[in-house]
Amino acid sequence: MAPKDVLSAALALPPDERLALASELLASVEQPWTDEWERAWAAELDRRSADLESGKVKGIPWEEVRERLRASLERR
Repeated sequence: MAPKDVLSAALALPPDERLALASELLASVEQPWTDEWERAWAAELDRRSADLESGKVKGIPWEEVRERLRASLERR
């Protein structure tokens, strides 16, 4: 099944089922957390948060991100 077809089918699910599916998909590719990994990720989140708060970077609305993702999947 093509990724865009999987996404379309997933988006047709009720919100609670989409969340459960997303959790399962994420768990299928995550590696076990290590203290080093967790510290590095926390530092990255702090850096990104500071960049947003200072105005160094600007966030992108979810609706725009979703449309870009859908367009990208349709080109495949």
